[in-house]
Amino acid sequence: MARRKPKNLYPVKDLPAANTAMAMIAELKRKITAIEAQMNEDIDKVKLEAKALAAPLHIRLSEIENGLLAFAEYNKDDLFKSKRSVEIECGSLGYRRSKEVAPKPKKTWKMILKTIKEMGFKDAIRTKESVNKDELHGWPDERLDVIGARRVQKDTFWYEVNEQKLAEDAA
Repeated sequence: MARRKPKNLYPVKDLPAANTAMAMIAELKRKITAIEAQMNEDIDKVKLEAKALAAPLHIRLSEIENGLLAFAEYNKDDLFKSKRSVEIECGSLGYRRSKEVAPKPKKTWKMILKTIKEMGFKDAIRTKESVNKDELHGWPDERLDVIGARRVQKDTFWYEVNEQKLAEDAA
């Protein structure tokens, strides 16, 4: 069995110590929130700077890509007469033949979905199945047993720090 380092534990011996611990939690959370807010501010600033620096490059890239497309379209009959692609020194150009399903004119995917439902073509509709645990909470134990489930009781510890009061006290 692998060794494990024990996790550090802040000793809480009575209610005043618990109150002190919760005050410390509130203080630590405020500091973490401030650090994360500053981090997000810095990240947003860097993202804006990077976007500004990259904008002219994206524009130039788009211009060049459009130029390649125009060249390929204009010379399509000559370049792609016998093959779907042409190898050149820095790469290749080509056309890929593909098929896709698209709505007919004056039809939308929403209209098509409605028609599929009306006609009962359920295999053409995506559905994601999962157990509705909220529903199972209302079932009796005998019924849960039939499907192989059981009701398990557990105590979950919780705490709530009165951050507003502690922030006022800190101010």
